[in-house]
Amino acid sequence: MTRIFINFPTNLGDVILALPALDRLKGNFPESRITAIVSTKTKDFLFRHNLIDELVLYDKSWPMDKKREFAFSLRGKFDVAVDLKNTFFPVISGAKLRTPLIRFFPKNMHITDKYLGLISKFTSPDKNIRGEFILEPKEKDKWDKSGIVSSVFIACSSRSIVKKYPYQNLKEMVELLEKDYHVVILGVQDDRSFYADILKLKGVVDLVGKTSMIDIFYLLKNYACLVVGVDSSILHFASYLNVPCVSMFGPTHPGRSYPKSKGSVILCNEELACRPCEKPTCKFNHECMKVDARDIAKAVRKILNK
Repeated sequence: MTRIFINFPTNLGDVILALPALDRLKGNFPESRITAIVSTKTKDFLFRHNLIDELVLYDKSWPMDKKREFAFSLRGKFDVAVDLKNTFFPVISGAKLRTPLIRFFPKNMHITDKYLGLISKFTSPDKNIRGEFILEPKEKDKWDKSGIVSSVFIACSSRSIVKKYPYQNLKEMVELLEKDYHVVILGVQDDRSFYADILKLKGVVDLVGKTSMIDIFYLLKNYACLVVGVDSSILHFASYLNVPCVSMFGPTHPGRSYPKSKGSVILCNEELACRPCEKPTCKFNHECMKVDARDIAKAVRKILNK
């Protein structure tokens, strides 16, 4: 049995972008035991993944002596060491196969392609196993009996204010879409004030603050015909599940995290010279995110042929 550890990224969105690398590793080493090094932000999420056998927590807030102790605890225990961050863990582990410490990638290369590039020397791209997130029967039953049908899922909020799709544009877009499609809106509890009256529109299913990321995996896999969203974890999940997306990118470069799902469309305000600025704040009233709602609705209809 091949013993593998994967040092996953700290944040949830990057972990979702790393799932193809996990699939490829398991496909290339089917008789393996995979240990995931996780953060406090991702441990509950990855605990539900069927390809992961063990979770080990690493907290970057630990004092240096505890970090050192953790690193040396890996020594001699693994055959393959995969570091999707950039630490000395693979070197310290002594694993025969390991990701490089020195790495060079193009600035705006897709993050998923970077992660796959890190394991390219000891894996074949032709060998992949699609992983799953494990739901309890009662969790599946809840959604299967909810009355949700094939729908356009919308995820246009973000923890970063500069990546949110503006409310007025969003309301117009939802009003255009709900005439022809079932619409489901996703988000965390804090997003309820952002969506406001949109959640009361006829034909809209309000799931804001009512789902975990594991629930979202199941919903997108089974009920999403398309996802409309900004650069966020939900968009990355849709891409991973090959659900077509209409995505709006403003301050972030779409090349690094655009949806790879077939038929997807990226919409940007191309005429603005300031984008993509990659900045956490904006002095131009978030103009780059003001993509015309009619363009979004048109893209959705083109993809869904309606």
